[in-house]
Amino acid sequence: MRWLAVAYIEFFRGTSLLVQVYLLFFVLPFFGVALSPWAVAIFGIGMNYSAYLAEVVRAAIQAVDRGQYEASIALNFPRLTMMRRIVVPQAIRSMLPPSGNLLIELLKSTSLVFFITITEFTTASKLAADATGNYLLFFAVALFGYYFLARALITPLVRGLERRLSSGFVREALA
Repeated sequence: MRWLAVAYIEFFRGTSLLVQVYLLFFVLPFFGVALSPWAVAIFGIGMNYSAYLAEVVRAAIQAVDRGQYEASIALNFPRLTMMRRIVVPQAIRSMLPPSGNLLIELLKSTSLVFFITITEFTTASKLAADATGNYLLFFAVALFGYYFLARALITPLVRGLERRLSSGFVREALA
């Protein structure tokens, strides 16, 4: 089972999101699997970013001090209880910053779905600009309204979660 997870993560982290979306949209129909452009966009982006998030989770769990594992084994905790009550609450604190970055990257990656015939926000702005001739207005609204505001909303949310989860949590300095 482990080899399957490693293969999944290596494939989706090792290939471009655009290539993955193209494979889903243009190659799968040759095998009798025809998905709508929206399904391809959701599956493609979701599978790509889930591979990156899996690495974030793995690194955060491995970052928990080895003594925490040893103490829970000494207290005879079952593995599920150890993970649920001791390891994961500590790992979540270190997962938040890279998870927030991944969410911002995910929002920026949505512009790639234009290549599989989905009219997303930037493409809609271009169509409106072509119709009116006012390129500066529509692209400024698209870039500021979507990418900048989305980032401006996500970053404080993630930082607030970090502060809330780290209150009362003191990590020892490494000597």
